[in-house]
This record gives sequence, C-alpha cells and structure tokens, in this order.
Amino acid sequence: MNNMISVNDYKSISVEKKVRDFLNPDYVYIPIPYGYSIIVKTEDHVFKEQVIIKGDKYIYSPVSGKVIGVTDSMHIHNANINCLIIENDFEERVENRHGVSKYINDFKKEEMLELIDKYQACDINFRENAKTLLINGIDKDPFERTRSFIINSYSDKLLETIDALLTILDVQETIFTINNSDTLNVVNVSNNIGTYPNIKLKLIPDIYPLGFPSILIKNVLSKREINDGVIMLNVEDVYNIYNVLKRKKPITEKLVTVSGNAIESPLVVNVKIGTSMADLIKNVCKVCDDNYFVVINGLIAGISLKSLSSVITSSTRSIFLSTKDNSKESLCINCGLCNSKCPVHLNPKYLREHKNADKSKCIHCGLCTYLCPSKINFKTYLEGDESHEK
Repeated sequence: MNNMISVNDYKSISVEKKVRDFLNPDYVYIPIPYGYSIIVKTEDHVFKEQVIIKGDKYIYSPVSGKVIGVTDSMHIHNANINCLIIENDFEERVENRHGVSKYINDFKKEEMLELIDKYQACDINFRENAKTLLINGIDKDPFERTRSFIINSYSDKLLETIDALLTILDVQETIFTINNSDTLNVVNVSNNIGTYPNIKLKLIPDIYPLGFPSILIKNVLSKREINDGVIMLNVEDVYNIYNVLKRKKPITEKLVTVSGNAIESPLVVNVKIGTSMADLIKNVCKVCDDNYFVVINGLIAGISLKSLSSVITSSTRSIFLSTKDNSKESLCINCGLCNSKCPVHLNPKYLREHKNADKSKCIHCGLCTYLCPSKINFKTYLEGDESHEK
C-alpha cells in the first residue's frame, strides 16, 4: 500500500447526518442509448416503473406523468445525448404492484440473474465460478459519503443479501470491506455480523485510491484467491440486488453525495434517476459562493462539467460545487511524485510527454494531478481511454 496516500483535508467537510430526499423534480430526462427505441408517444401518460425505452435491455420511468417529447440539449459527462422528457405528475402511480419475496435465499442462480438483468440492478458478471465474493463498502473518493450512508442506512438489508448471495453463487468465502475510520459503520456492522458467520468483515486503512476495484482486490486478496476467481460488488450493487429480489421492481432512485466548499451544508441526497443537475442543485444546495465549478464522481478523479444541463444517471455517485482555483499550471520541476505515487506504477510525466504511449493501465484515479506541486492537470492528457473503474 506504499503507492497510496491519506487525504486529510477532506475531514473538514462534514456531511449532514440524515439522508435528504429530492424525489419531486418537475421533469425527468431519460437518456436514449444508441440503437434503442422509444415505445411511448408524446402526450402519453406513463406509470412509474413502466417500460418506456427498449433495446438490449429495458429502461423504466422513474416517475408517473406525461411524455413531453425528446430533447438533444441534455448531457452525460459533457457529451450531448438525446433524452425522453417526462413531466412529473407527483402521484407516483404504479400500474402493477409486485409481490414481496420474503426469503431471498430461496432464489436459484438463473432466476436471480434474470431479475438482475431485467431490472438492471448492476452490471456484474456472475456467471463465472468464482470462489470469493468481495463487497466494497469504501467510498471511491475520500470526499464522498455515498457508500458510507448506504451501509449506515441499510446494513441489515446488506448483510441479508450478502448472505443470500453466498449461497446462491456457491462461493467459498465472502469478505465485506469497510473503511476503518468509518467508526459508526464499523460498530454497526460488527454488532450485526455475528448473525452471519459466513461473512468476514475486513477493516481497510483510510487511504486513497483503495476504493478502486482493481486496487482493493490486489491489496485485500491473496494471489491464490485472485487466481481462483473473484466476484466484486459495491454496497450500492448489493442494495439494488436486495430491492430487485425482494420487491421485483426497477431501480428508479439512488443516493448521491452533494458537497464542496461552495455550498453551506454538504449532504447525501436520495434522488430520482433522470433528474437534471441544475434542478437538484437549485433545490437542495445553499450556495455560498457563486464562483464555482461542478465536478461529478469524485473531487480527485472526477469530471468537471461544462454545463448543468446534465442528467443524474445510475452511475452518478457524487456532485461537488467547488470554488474556482485560479492558480496556473507551471513547468514540471521533476519532483517524481506522480511516478512514485502512481498506484499502478505508471509514469504520468512520460505519458504526458509521449502522446502515443500506452495508457491502458491507467485507472484514472487522479492522484498524479492531486499531488502535483506544479498544478499540472494530468487528467487532460490521460483522457480518452475506456478503462475507468466503477
């Protein structure tokens, strides 16, 4: 773990203790993937959880309301995307009430996989005969609190689901990792895990970027365990699986950290998928400095948004409103920090200076940019690769 750091400056950012709901946006914007077809018409009234877009998978409406049409003015990760607009009627009407399954341990593997795929609980390959199930309860970015709040709010449901998965997937061992500085959750899970003797709790040092899947696997498991196969889920995946198996319904809401030094009270929000970033910020944030920029999915590794006409998707973990840094990039002083601290042993300075260099091993953790005393934004030189990890 020598190539990781403790990020101490985030401890000054405290988050509200309770999750706040923002589940009543006036409109939701549902991205239309390439090759998918809209199966509802303008002016149609749709139910919450109704299939509205169809392709290789189904896409469901997160609200009930009226179909307004299609817009090409919304963004995901700064790229324009066509979205179906639904005007919320605030009634949360559901066409079919699904029965509740009392015992999720009773599901057969194929039945479980069918439900996970149908309702898109997560995007994980469960079909390999892995011997270890690794549960990631560590927030990917040290400034995020999303996974911590999921554990705090749903620890009983998480443990029930993990125990069921152990049986359904026929794995030999299950390891649940939690940040050792997350004291409340350590105590909470420790007090309840005794009921589940097959789940092993492992406390992880508070260092970055240990929340990245490949880094966590490498530092928690032995070479033998890795070679025998690993299924890795984060706690949001587990909670989504619980809801799919227990309630047989799609995921239409998610927890998102909203933080940064440009707002008065950082918090974790339960928000409808499809909500616009501008709408969320307007309704939940008390902005204390209008000279801010927005970063999503990690203050260290995240993406700076060019527009607030962006959409909350199932992969959105966090939103940061941060005051603009007017310091300018200066010449490299050859300190070697980016090289010595790269968790996958790359040389960011070399990659920056050689456009054709192999960047495929980069996990886009942003550590090189965060540590650079010359304020060099290595992220701009390492973009364009598809190796980002969940």
